[in-house]
Amino acid sequence: MADIVFQPTFVHQEFVDGPDGDRVRADEPNGFNARFAAIESDLRQLSSVVGQIDDAVDRRGTGPAGHVLTLAPLLQGADGALPWTITASGAATASGDDVFYGQMEVTLPDNARLTSFRTMGQAGPNVVELGISLSRVKIPGGTPEVLASVGGDTDPFDRSMDVDPTLAVTQTATYRYIIQASFISGGGTTVALAAFQIAYTSS
Repeated sequence: MADIVFQPTFVHQEFVDGPDGDRVRADEPNGFNARFAAIESDLRQLSSVVGQIDDAVDRRGTGPAGHVLTLAPLLQGADGALPWTITASGAATASGDDVFYGQMEVTLPDNARLTSFRTMGQAGPNVVELGISLSRVKIPGGTPEVLASVGGDTDPFDRSMDVDPTLAVTQTATYRYIIQASFISGGGTTVALAAFQIAYTSS
């Protein structure tokens, strides 16, 4: 966008009193007509500049606003699998030779566009499978539709995945939103989930 500038043209010249001073006159370069015409021209230019500034401010404020929702992994057990343990620091941990599963509800604004899902944590050796997903479930019930899914196979890990654009717009009157985490260990290793982040835009 081009720079918005205002360059005044009117420069006041002092009137001089006395017998040899200025006489009040309408015409000529130093007359009142010329002076007021210059002021009027500056005011028109200033009005135009103010309009440009107003348009620029309006355009700047019309784009979607970006937000990031950070969530502690308060996972609850289900489906007969062992639950994740919530530590004093708020992390969700799972350890041992078994299958662990947990899920949590997520409160999202209505009619927002989800953009990405991020998971941060630590994974020890011998992880057979570690999957974390953001899904929606139709109310009153149904099969979860996965919006984004990430895995962690490094220690530490920080993974982010774009949300499926065909399912990205939230509809809180029609769907519940959940995060699910499952972990299968092959040798007594420990996994700790530190936080989840959901990025979204709103108008």
